[in-house]
Amino acid sequence: MSPEVNEYPDQPADKAGAQAQGEEILEEYRRPFWQNSKFWLWAVLLLVLAVFALVYKKTVMNTAMTRGELQAALELFDISSQWKVTAQVNDEDFQGVVLAPEVSFRLRNVSQKDLSYVFLLGVFRFMDTGKLIGEGYRMALRQPLPPGASSERIILNAGFGYRATSAVAFEKNRQNWRNASCEVFAKSHNSGFARIKTFYISRRIEGLDVEVEIR
Repeated sequence: MSPEVNEYPDQPADKAGAQAQGEEILEEYRRPFWQNSKFWLWAVLLLVLAVFALVYKKTVMNTAMTRGELQAALELFDISSQWKVTAQVNDEDFQGVVLAPEVSFRLRNVSQKDLSYVFLLGVFRFMDTGKLIGEGYRMALRQPLPPGASSERIILNAGFGYRATSAVAFEKNRQNWRNASCEVFAKSHNSGFARIKTFYISRRIEGLDVEVEIR
């Protein structure tokens, strides 16, 4: 007759291990709190959260603006405009260049907050019909612009415009030029687009010392 198998043997080793584990847990509670690993884990976690909150406040909350606030905070100055060759065309039926309107200016922060990540949109139109010529985009002020400070020169170009065999040909055909304007909009963070300024595009052609007369 085979011996009966004992399904529940004594486990003194397991009991000793459990007792030792319990002693370790109790030791964690007996130590001063600054020697407890859980204390430092929570301390580091709280420090990380505090740093995150500070960065969020500085980069988002302190720079957040409404559309009206952004409109009042930005001043455009040192404005210049011209027409510039933006493309060479070599089609079967036409060889020449494309001249598009371009504006350049600087921004001044006239508010009491830093300005950063200002997205600019320039809408170029013919003034007689309101027909769209093109749009120029630019992300400006990647580094915060403090109150009272001014930016580097910013350029917006329509990309589209007139076709001619050369830039000189545009100047010779000045009587057929139409007045154009640029309307500049700005957006910062979640402000929504604000209209900043609208100005006339001169008829000067880049590289030619000729200002086409407006009649």
